[in-house]
Amino acid sequence: MNPLHVLSSGLSAMPVNANGVPFDMSHIYASGNIAADMLSNIAAEATGRVLATRLYNMTQDSGMKEFLSFLIARDTMHQQQWMAVIEELGGLKATLPIPNSFPRENEALEHAYYCLNTSLDKPLPKGRWSEGQAYDGVGQFTAFEQPDILGQEPDLGNARSGSGAQIEQIQVPPSV
Repeated sequence: MNPLHVLSSGLSAMPVNANGVPFDMSHIYASGNIAADMLSNIAAEATGRVLATRLYNMTQDSGMKEFLSFLIARDTMHQQQWMAVIEELGGLKATLPIPNSFPRENEALEHAYYCLNTSLDKPLPKGRWSEGQAYDGVGQFTAFEQPDILGQEPDLGNARSGSGAQIEQIQVPPSV
């Protein structure tokens, strides 16, 4: 519990986040580009849904679970709404890159489709994102192996079950 909530407001509603930081709109992104803003909204709703599912998994209180279940459902609705706006704009392929109004001939396109490998001693893993046709249908993904990288590879481990991560992050890879 945040003591400030008791001492300063007598448990009434306060315009602060869960850590007591005052609401100042610094987490709201408005670029003036509708496609960029909708993608930002999708990411924000996805992050909110991850947080709500974590809270849901942490509590045993049935009333809180019911409330969080509602919030999780609303985050689903909002993600779908923002994706529908992207669809009305012609879909992701039509809106990317953002802004799509910037002339491509003014872009250094030789750098637009390669993945830069900064791994110490491993080649770039193969995946849809690192080889083959780019999502926009214009470029081809390639890998650029970067030599002489300093430092060591971090070992972040797998996500815990119930953490709100994707299944692929939770599953332990088969041993070699």
